[in-house]
Amino acid sequence: MIVAPSRIFTPGSGTETLLMRTIGIRDVVIGSGACAAWARGEEGELQRWATVGLASDTGDFVTGLRSTSLVGTKSALIATLSPVPFVAAGILGLARAFTRR
Repeated sequence: MIVAPSRIFTPGSGTETLLMRTIGIRDVVIGSGACAAWARGEEGELQRWATVGLASDTGDFVTGLRSTSLVGTKSALIATLSPVPFVAAGILGLARAFTRR
C-alpha cells in the first residue's frame, strides 16, 4: 500500500493514492511494534499493540462510512472496505488470546 497502492485498487485521484499510502505507513508502524513485542515474548505488550491496531483500523472503517459527502461514493467505499480484513484479523487474534487464558 505504500510503494504501489495501485496494486490494491485503481486510484481515481491523488487523494486516494495518498490515503492508501498513509494507511500503509501506519500499518507498518503498528505491525512492527506488535512483531517486536511478540519476538520479545511479552504477551501483555503484544495485546496492547494488537488493541491499538484494532482501534485504529476500526476508526478507519467508521470514518470511511461517514466520508461519502467529503470524497464521493467510490472513494468512501475504498476507505470503508480497505480496513475490513485488518479489523477481522484483529478481532480474531484478540479473541484467541483471551480464550487461551
